[in-house]
Amino acid sequence: MTDNQNAASAFKAQQERNWHELSSGWDRWYELFERGADPVTRILLEGSRLRRTGSVLDIGSGTGQPALTAAARVPEGRVVGVDQAEGMLAVARRRAVEQELTNVRFLRQDAEELELEEGEFDAVVSRWSLMFLPDADRVLHTAFRALGPGGTFTAAVWGTPPQVPMLSLAFGIAAARLGLPAPPPGAPGPFSMADAEALCERFTKAGFQDVSHQECRIVFTPRDVAEFVDFSWDLLPGWLRAKLAETFGDERDQRTVQAVATAARDFETDGGGLAVPCVAHCVRAVKPA
Repeated sequence: MTDNQNAASAFKAQQERNWHELSSGWDRWYELFERGADPVTRILLEGSRLRRTGSVLDIGSGTGQPALTAAARVPEGRVVGVDQAEGMLAVARRRAVEQELTNVRFLRQDAEELELEEGEFDAVVSRWSLMFLPDADRVLHTAFRALGPGGTFTAAVWGTPPQVPMLSLAFGIAAARLGLPAPPPGAPGPFSMADAEALCERFTKAGFQDVSHQECRIVFTPRDVAEFVDFSWDLLPGWLRAKLAETFGDERDQRTVQAVATAARDFETDGGGLAVPCVAHCVRAVKPA
């Protein structure tokens, strides 16, 4: 292996551990997150123009979305969701059973190593997962081959960290308290594809046509500041919580918690709840007929 290949393998292994460890947190906060994320899910699936008999591939399914919603829209078709983290997939499979969806399968696979038949799917979707892939271009080319003529790839990525406080606020405050360096330019991460124009160009280079972009402004609504803090800590990476514990004696170091709570009060509404606005970029691309 080259140094770059070794680095990519190490990064993916770390990502798999992170998401596996966070699966219980994402399960706990599923309703809160999906309530805010629903407009993005609808944009992706409406852009897919699914038929009742359609076939859908969801890359980076996590705890099940948008694969579960897609499965309900193709009752005579099939949906395949892939993800690397077994803990997340276990949640997705349980939710499929709870919703009595028998036309969806969740498979543990590396998105960069997918072996798919040419023209196997009518639609590919990916919601907030492309940003974490060391070789996203490889995945775009694989998806292009797996789509039939006229098939669609719809994807969502996050905007910049200040545009996504629901996920960036606590991490940023904790990282600043710990004096952590900023990630290197170009490194995969939740906000690494905030340049929507550049992302559209990558779809075009992979062979897609009619590539379009839509900025989607969504709002997450924690019940109060305390719920925002609990959500944030449950979803902080384990390595970051470990550093907080090592440095300050407690992963919920009170000065850090208080700083997050103070910042979250900027989103309080007159009713006492929170309205946390976030920006996502949704891209739709079509394989030539």
